[in-house]
Amino acid sequence: MALLLALCLPAWAQKEYKVAEPSGKLYLNLNGARIEGYTGNEIVFRSKGVPEEEDERAKGLQALSSSGFTDNTGLGISVTKKGGDIEVNPVGNSSRGDILYVRVPNTVDIVFNNNKSIFADTLLIKNMKGEIEVSSSYNAIVLENNSGPMNIKNVYKNIEATFANDIKGPISIISVYGHVDVAMPASTSANLTMGTSYGKLYAASDFNVAITPKAVDDERAAVKIPDRVTEYDGMRVKVTEGVGVPLDSLSKIVMSVPPSSGTGISIARIFSGGLGENIEGTINGGGVDLILKSTYKNVYLRTD
Repeated sequence: MALLLALCLPAWAQKEYKVAEPSGKLYLNLNGARIEGYTGNEIVFRSKGVPEEEDERAKGLQALSSSGFTDNTGLGISVTKKGGDIEVNPVGNSSRGDILYVRVPNTVDIVFNNNKSIFADTLLIKNMKGEIEVSSSYNAIVLENNSGPMNIKNVYKNIEATFANDIKGPISIISVYGHVDVAMPASTSANLTMGTSYGKLYAASDFNVAITPKAVDDERAAVKIPDRVTEYDGMRVKVTEGVGVPLDSLSKIVMSVPPSSGTGISIARIFSGGLGENIEGTINGGGVDLILKSTYKNVYLRTD
């Protein structure tokens, strides 16, 4: 019976493509990937998924893509060298269930970008000692045992990160609509910035967090802005609510864009204090710069 079931299940096929370690950075413009650092000197791409039924009509023909990239790997991706860098781009529609695994020499700097496709797979990056930069709209992001430095930006999904003892700053992890959950050793020394506009901030009591007292709350005005697309930490997002501005800046806003101009900007009310929760301080006396923020959800800092 077990043999019969095994025969009925689709076989998982793996394909592999290798390229020599770059002297520059590895740029990944993909829907998602599983990226793991190791001590070798080659970048190894491997795709694991249910094999497609062979198309007899396509034999001898080359797949075309509106992206302009050509699949030179057999994995549905284009891998090209640009100077000392390597750039990876998707070609055509990926097959259902396909997962791209990338083994990378652990000192290589990685730049991952996916701000277009809503059909995004989880992005996992682990065991890297080089610099990591991520800009994503729809990928859930998981970071495991990476040293940093890193600059992680996400719009709609959560970011989860765990660190070991070898941490190099600066570390910046920011999500707009997802939570940020970070675990690191209690012995970590850091200059800490945490912030959220609509959620809450949490930290383990094991950390020796010394919060810098805020200055006296300044009076601020709530300014309603019509829906628009704007820049948020380098990413384009839609603004649908008001913002708070210092009262001494209000006259400049009204003078530059008066309500009668038809832009829809209006003064709602004046209040004391800032928006949300924002703290600055140190962990264990200070050290690497650590920035953890979420606009709409909670931020967690826990021990590993």
